[in-house]
Amino acid sequence: MIFVDFLGDATTFRAVCESLRSALAQLLRVGPEAVVVRRVVTEGGAAELELWVELSSEEQVVRRGGEIAATLAELVRAHAQQDVWVMFRVVPRSYAFLNGRPRARGRA
Repeated sequence: MIFVDFLGDATTFRAVCESLRSALAQLLRVGPEAVVVRRVVTEGGAAELELWVELSSEEQVVRRGGEIAATLAELVRAHAQQDVWVMFRVVPRSYAFLNGRPRARGRA
């Protein structure tokens, strides 16, 4: 699973959620069912939107980070005239467990 945390308003989230999911799936060459976009409610009403993309390796960030950031920011900015921060979190697969069992690519 690839998680994207969206920190921003609900209206923009509803407008871009499926587009973000599809675009990221295509960029990473996975099925859209492997991407989960979720909205995180925050306090403070910041003028910017944040997207936190969780990847499994530094190599993915180095090789694809710029392209991912540009694509996702462009999708959001088409619906909201706000600055968009795209940030990455690296969680190696060896640190991911589903129901207490190690996760690996291609296993449910």
